[in-house]
Amino acid sequence: MKIHVSLYRKLLALCLSGFVSSVLFAGNPPFFTTDIIKGKSGELILTQKGTKKVDIFSPDGKTCLKSFPVDAVPTGVLFADNHLYVTTSENRGMLQILDAETGAMQYAIPTGMGACHPMMSPDGKYIYVLNQFKNTVSEIDLAAHKVVREVSVLREPRSAVFTADGKYMFVTNFLPAQRADLDVVAACVSVIDMSSFEKVKDIKLANGSNAVRGMCITPDGKYIYVSHNLGRFTVPTSQLQQGWMNTSAFSIIDVANQAFAGVVIVDDPDRGAAGIWSIDCDENNIYVSHSGTHEVSIIDHKAMLKKFEAYPDKNRLDYDLTFLYGLRERVPLNGNGPRCMLLDGGELIVPTYFADELNFVDVNTSEVKSVSLNPNREETMEHKGEKYFNDATHCYQNWQSCNGCHPGDGRTDGMNWDLMNDGVGNSKNCKSMLYSHVTPKCMISGIRESAEVAVRAGFKFIQFYEPDEEMAKCVDAYLKSLRPVPSPYLVNGELSEKAKEGRKVFEKLKCGECHSGPYFTDLKMHRIGDDIEFEQGWDTPTLIEVWRTAPYLFDGRAATLEEVFSVHKHGIEKRVSKKDIEALTEYVNSL
Repeated sequence: MKIHVSLYRKLLALCLSGFVSSVLFAGNPPFFTTDIIKGKSGELILTQKGTKKVDIFSPDGKTCLKSFPVDAVPTGVLFADNHLYVTTSENRGMLQILDAETGAMQYAIPTGMGACHPMMSPDGKYIYVLNQFKNTVSEIDLAAHKVVREVSVLREPRSAVFTADGKYMFVTNFLPAQRADLDVVAACVSVIDMSSFEKVKDIKLANGSNAVRGMCITPDGKYIYVSHNLGRFTVPTSQLQQGWMNTSAFSIIDVANQAFAGVVIVDDPDRGAAGIWSIDCDENNIYVSHSGTHEVSIIDHKAMLKKFEAYPDKNRLDYDLTFLYGLRERVPLNGNGPRCMLLDGGELIVPTYFADELNFVDVNTSEVKSVSLNPNREETMEHKGEKYFNDATHCYQNWQSCNGCHPGDGRTDGMNWDLMNDGVGNSKNCKSMLYSHVTPKCMISGIRESAEVAVRAGFKFIQFYEPDEEMAKCVDAYLKSLRPVPSPYLVNGELSEKAKEGRKVFEKLKCGECHSGPYFTDLKMHRIGDDIEFEQGWDTPTLIEVWRTAPYLFDGRAATLEEVFSVHKHGIEKRVSKKDIEALTEYVNSL
């Protein structure tokens, strides 16, 4: 049966219409602040995902001076020459240039899916945009108002910094870009030579690094700090209650040598610091936001570096929960979910994503003052569910939230986890939560009969927390509300010519016998291969957004979809040409 991809989208919309309830409501929606900067007169400029606006507040946050709507979700903002440079991402990625006085859009420059983190070049002639889902960095000529160069990185770039001399750009990759069935699985920082605009190196971070979000460079330009989760993916279920499953850390990169130098754990032995997000520094302190525990860490910068440089065996740092003893203060904030932050002299300005509270932290005294940016905000069940999904206070000793293993809006962390109670060392690949409620059974072995059961079991057996039914229903509602990101492999929203050929290969190989229907799954279990541990086999996953969920197969043994077909011959019983495999890969990546 031949069905065009656009028709599938329409079918999906119909199938899911029953799930869209309170998410579409008349009222005062949450802001969900994605970025914060200062304007020329000290005003605060914030991008708001929930309202699709750029809001300009007075320096004290008490008065909204201006509000500019944009036509897609704003992800980041720059201010220069009386212009606002706003990255937006929804059905496509753009850099939108607005007049800072009127909000009038002067230019809209396509960059790539997942556009975020706009950066001005040191000479002010170019803006650089990270394209999270296209896995590229775009260079935009401000005089010509167009992309002039583009370079590929590894996987989901989220933040970047220039070296002090401007010769290199260091770029975070959100997730590992490799197979997951190895002893070392970690995300990388990519290094771009600015003269050639080519990637010259990938620096692998500490083992277990994933959800790499923040990055900053020291004032002397010697080190770069990178904030991320540190997954203990080899930990068996018997060790979970000790809290040694997901930790939070920042990696230290030696700039001159373009090399990983070591990692610092920011959790305490008896309490996690989950949801690590942004990181910044000055000569005196390092500042880290913890979205899951609703606080910021203020770390003595000079003392930390002195201790780090003198540490006898840096290979053991990723197990040292006492490293920051006496060097760090954890400062509780007002509100829920601090993510982005702004360091402004002796003050740290931190909006909370799930409360719309703006915190002003005196970095010398740790005194916190706050103001409500959106006092009459209204939360739907979906909004509350997303908040609970990201809240590590609903976990034994605050070690993790659901987001710990499913970062990036409930998707995957790119690693295997030993959570099945089927013996030590039988790790399984982490699944995306997209369409989990409409494609039962759940978990890769299908041991949960529905996503509702899996949600409640996850809180109970992984976070050691008993959620009340209202809370669990809100998490259900949030997961039901997840929608696929349009594939970066589509061309103007349609299949490429290569993908159309791949659809023919898909049909010829009868892939649709298992991957059928609007979700590309028959909702059944199948025995594939010779090493099946469970009598019924493995759950047939949806192929919608599969381009985003590497690595593949039950133990993550395939780093790419092409490897699934060419190396592991998944679903292929006869000889298939390299050309057909490439086309098939293009088609499946387009779903």
